[in-house]
Amino acid sequence: MGLERESRRGTRTTMARITLICPTHTRFSLADWGTAALGGIETTTIELARALTARGHRLVVATRQEAGPIEVDGVLNVPLADAGRHPADLFVSSNDPGPLGAAPAGARRVLWLHNPLALEKAVRRRYIGALVRLRPDAVFVGTVARAAMSRLYPFASRTVIPHGVSDIFRQAAPTDGSSRRFVWASQRQRGLEPTLDAWKRNGELRAARAELHVYGTAASEVGWTPEEARAAGVVFHPRQDQAGLAAAYSGARAMIYPGAHDETFCLAAAEAQAMGLPVVTLGIGSLSERVQHGVNGLVANSYGELLALSAHLARDDSLWRLLHAGAGHQRDLLTWDRSARLWEAFLLGGSRDDAEDERKP
Repeated sequence: MGLERESRRGTRTTMARITLICPTHTRFSLADWGTAALGGIETTTIELARALTARGHRLVVATRQEAGPIEVDGVLNVPLADAGRHPADLFVSSNDPGPLGAAPAGARRVLWLHNPLALEKAVRRRYIGALVRLRPDAVFVGTVARAAMSRLYPFASRTVIPHGVSDIFRQAAPTDGSSRRFVWASQRQRGLEPTLDAWKRNGELRAARAELHVYGTAASEVGWTPEEARAAGVVFHPRQDQAGLAAAYSGARAMIYPGAHDETFCLAAAEAQAMGLPVVTLGIGSLSERVQHGVNGLVANSYGELLALSAHLARDDSLWRLLHAGAGHQRDLLTWDRSARLWEAFLLGGSRDDAEDERKP
């Protein structure tokens, strides 16, 4: 393996060759970075590649694109079919273990798990054969995700490496919270409709002149008319790229998001917190890890309480300032440079200690 530890002065003597495979259905290339509204897996793949390249490693990123090899900021982007044609010390596939079969000789195979992998899903998608045959290392993006993963999977090791937050959210001026605008920036099926129903019933929010700005869902998709939306103080927006979301967060009061069982990190919440937005949540899934009640957000027990806490936060400036300060710590903690350093530690072999735990009953 071509990676050596840094000296005390931080200089690097050799670099690692790393291939990151993004086998999602989204057709994109690195040339789309910053100009397209990419999903979480696509975004985190590019961010990690850029961070590892900045630390002196040689990166190949394989995506569903047919334009042929292109190089952007020192990262080589190739079509999925070409992923195994480049030498690699670390060969990483997101969610799907199938592409790991093309790893070049000597490469360490890693399954980067962005989403839960239920046994039924693994059988249906025919992942079991590849997992048994290849026995890759597993890298999870959070402790909740790792704890929820079945112990029946034959991973060589299990390691947690959190994502970072894109610089556009970390470097933008944080919100001052002067408005009473709350934001929703997740998928509709992750609790939007019961949230809207509870919002409409909460008279305190209307009395505070609070607004809920929903990004990525149209009013018609949830059965609302424009008149209903205006009466309830709800504004629907199209899906935004990172710059659009950062602009939306810059003047908002807080994020409302109950969470979802199939979410393992929640970039949306981390990005909002990096801009100083507290998150009001039910603490479902990774939101139990992302939000600490009274520190960087508020955790409710029901949709009614979710909106009651939001109404309280709309009125209480002292509480908002406390939660705003706690949320802002994500700026320094969740960086992609930190994530890249943790991947380096993993590559150096420290995570192999987990393999002993894997063999215990």
